[in-house]
Amino acid sequence: MIITALQRKGSNVLVCFDESESVVLDYRTVLDNGLRKNDFVDDLFLNKWITESTILKIKDSAYRLLGRRQHSTSELRNKLSRKKYPKDIIEKVLAELADKNILDDEKFAVAYLEERAVKKKIGINKLKSELFRKGIKREIIDKVLLRVDPDLSYHSASELALKKLSALNKKNTDEKKLNTKIYAFLNSRGFESEIIMRVLNELRMNDE
Repeated sequence: MIITALQRKGSNVLVCFDESESVVLDYRTVLDNGLRKNDFVDDLFLNKWITESTILKIKDSAYRLLGRRQHSTSELRNKLSRKKYPKDIIEKVLAELADKNILDDEKFAVAYLEERAVKKKIGINKLKSELFRKGIKREIIDKVLLRVDPDLSYHSASELALKKLSALNKKNTDEKKLNTKIYAFLNSRGFESEIIMRVLNELRMNDE
C-alpha cells in the first residue's frame, strides 16, 4: 500500500492509502516513524504502528485517571476496558506501569486506608470489604490492615457513638433501644463486635 495523504486531526492523523483504505494513528507514532506521503507500507509495519498508537492512547488515558487519584490495578483495568481498548494491550500497559511502580496495589491500599480509617472513621470489616471490591488481593489487604492501630479504631468508634447517642437521646431514653441502635450504627460503619461492645460498656460506665 502507498500512503496517499496524511490529515492531522488533533492528536491523531488520518493516514489514507491508495487502495481506498485508511487508518487513524496517534500523531506521535506518525512522527516517530517518519511517515510521509508516497511511502510504501506493508501489513506488518501497519499493524506495528496501530499497536504503538493504541499503547500511547491507553497510556494517556491511564495517566489522566491516575492524575486525578490513585487507582487499584483492577479499577484502572475496568475503566480502560470501558473505552473498548484491546484487552491484551491494556494488560501490557498495566504491567509496564506496575514495573515502574506507578501502579502499586499495596501503596493504593495504604493510601485508601489512611483516607477511610483515619479521616472517614471506617472500621476494619468495612475496609476489608471495600478493598476486596476494588480488586485488592486478600494477602495485601491482610498485610495493610495490620497497620491499623486498635486504639484508633476504638477512639473512632467511641467518637461516632457519642455523636449518635447525643442525637438519639433527643428521641429515645430507653437504654436497651439506644444500645441496639448504636450497635447497629457502628456495625454498619464496619467496626468489629469487640470494639463495639467495648464502646457500649464505656458509655454505660459513664452513665453510672
